[in-house]
Amino acid sequence: VCVPAKTIFTMSFVTKIRGPRALHSRSTSVTVVPRSRVVGLAVRASSQLQNAVEAAAAHPGRRQVLMSVAGLGLTMCTSVSPVFAEGEYTTFLGYATPPTSYGGYGGNAKETPKYTFEYPTGWKEEVPNKVEKGTQGIDGRVVNPRSRDQRAFVITLTRAGEDNKSFRLTDLDSTLSGFAGADYDLQDALSSATNRTTSSRDVNGNTFYDYDIDSPEYHYLVTITVSQGKVFGVFVRSPSKSFAANAAKLRHIVDTFRLL
Repeated sequence: VCVPAKTIFTMSFVTKIRGPRALHSRSTSVTVVPRSRVVGLAVRASSQLQNAVEAAAAHPGRRQVLMSVAGLGLTMCTSVSPVFAEGEYTTFLGYATPPTSYGGYGGNAKETPKYTFEYPTGWKEEVPNKVEKGTQGIDGRVVNPRSRDQRAFVITLTRAGEDNKSFRLTDLDSTLSGFAGADYDLQDALSSATNRTTSSRDVNGNTFYDYDIDSPEYHYLVTITVSQGKVFGVFVRSPSKSFAANAAKLRHIVDTFRLL
């Protein structure tokens, strides 16, 4: 939500000067405006801007100045990045445990995490069963209890019977299609995608391949990478109709995925 900087500063200043000693004290701390008040301010600011634009239509001489101010406000808003409140995310630790010794997250006490990501607080972790782990490679999963179609899961695979052999992602489309067994809706999304983008990035020396797949039913965010002979894939799924409203949080899952 975009709120004019002047409006937030005014609220912060009034909060700071409240009290009998305010005129004799200075503070460098940052005042955080409650989200509900920010939303209220945004609504009022939007309404005021709309009224001003309508008024300008009746006064052509003022129109150019007014539209310039509106354009400046739009530029300021688009340059503001989302700010997430503390505690809005929970850290997930994954262990890439092999199916033969799979016992849920962590396995035994001597194991160390192999990957991590952050998911929205309020989502629930679900331990995949041995069949899901053994046949589909699902190593970890988190689900939004309010909309179970909204979820994230991690797949980890090793090359069976070939110790110390590494995966080589020479055909990314085939690799991505190979993961469809873990989520059959992914295959439908791949075949009916209305928009699909692919990119790569370097994260701590590992190449991460990112996919953004939009289809009529589901929107997927995917990241695939290879490390120490294993392939890691994180998949974030949401019904397409609710993706836009939750896009920032869903992208946060992918953006925070790291190998340990």
